[in-house]
This record gives sequence, C-alpha cells and structure tokens, in this order.
Amino acid sequence: MIITSKDNKIVKYVRKLSQKKYRDEYGCFIVEGVRAVGDVLGYPGAETETVVVSESRCGDYPGAVVVSDEVFASMCETENGQGILSVVRIPEPSPVTCDNVLFLDGVRDPGNLGTLIRTACAAGYRDVCLRACADPFSGKVVRSTMSAVIKVNLVLSDIGMLLALKSAGYTIYGADMDGRNIFGTGAAQGKTCVVVGGEANGITDEVRTLCDEIVAIPMDGDIESLNAAVSGGIIMYNLKFNKAR
Repeated sequence: MIITSKDNKIVKYVRKLSQKKYRDEYGCFIVEGVRAVGDVLGYPGAETETVVVSESRCGDYPGAVVVSDEVFASMCETENGQGILSVVRIPEPSPVTCDNVLFLDGVRDPGNLGTLIRTACAAGYRDVCLRACADPFSGKVVRSTMSAVIKVNLVLSDIGMLLALKSAGYTIYGADMDGRNIFGTGAAQGKTCVVVGGEANGITDEVRTLCDEIVAIPMDGDIESLNAAVSGGIIMYNLKFNKAR
C-alpha cells in the first residue's frame, strides 16, 4: 500500500518530530538519507522504530512504509531528500566512563554541534556532555553528525558534571584564545576532558574556574579566531595523539 495523504497518522507523526517538543514527548528523532539510515540500521546500539521510503524508491527497501513522492517531500527537512528516512529512538544516556570526554559549554550552532559530536566519535571521545547546547537530535545537528549521534554517549549536563569529572581524576582542558599553546603543553596524562565553549563568548566564567589548564591554537594571517568545531577537533586530536605516545 502506498500512502498518498498528508493526513495519514504515520505521516503526521513523522512531521511532528521536526519539533523539539514532540521529540521530547515521543523520545524519537528523524534520520534522513541513504547513508545515514544505512548506518543506523547497521548499528547494534540503535533502535529503529520505522523506516519510510518514497514511492520511487520502494523497491530498494522491502518492508518499509511507502508514501508517495509528494508526501515524502512534505516529511523531509531537506529540499532534495534521497527518498528514505527512519524514526529512531533517542538513546538513554549512560554513566560517563570513557577516559576521553568532550564537554560542550553553550554550543548553540547546530552545524558546529553536529561536527563536534562527529569529530568526538572519530577521535575516541565517546562521552559527550552538553551544557546549554542546541538540541542534539534536531535535523540539522543529526545530519551534521553523519550518524555519530547514535555512536556516542550524549549526556545533558551542568556544572556538577565537571565537578564529578575532576573528582574522578580527569584533567580539564578549556579551549580559549588566551590560553597556552596546545602544541606546547606536553603529553596529556591520564583521563582527559576537553571543554569547548559557544561560538560567541567561548567557555563561561564558571566553567573556566574548573579548568586545570586553558589552551589555545596558534594562529597566523591576522585571523581573530577559529570556528568552534575546528578548534575542538584540533585540541581533541592533539591531546589524544600525545597520550598515545
């Protein structure tokens, strides 16, 4: 059966999930695109509720809910959808146990947040703590993570999380333009937490006071600052590489 009405209950349900209040209510989010949906379906930690495909792609995904191309377009946030999306359960956060933790302090830009989550996953920072950040399960963040949103442990946090990490023996590195050259800090020892602040104001004063070291990336060419996601990636990889040595 091909669903042709935008008033169909499945269609209306999926469209609701573009809003945070419904993602919170139903505990689900949307993943769009061939590669991203394939990653989710193949990942053992993900719980897929429904797969929806457009009529023109129904032969590629037997067993999926099929809707007309017009209806499918109304369900997507992207202008040129690839004909497939899935509804995925929002994972329950776990206790922070990884030796490498990323703490994001007020990262509100969805693209930056998604890229930081993706980079953290790639660099082995499998616990990502979010304090006053954008919704990690919004469409733009999910697309920016390239499915990494289900492969890291996302924990909504506050100052208490940083205090707990310090008590557990983590060294807290805060990223700031006025910090010490990250490439001259020497090897990171033991458990490490990297703190990256928001795009406009960086890490907040209350978070800064809990940092053991403030680090910066040297810049040339009369550039005032780097993108938050780029900065976070450089610092995470540098500290992880030094630890590996």
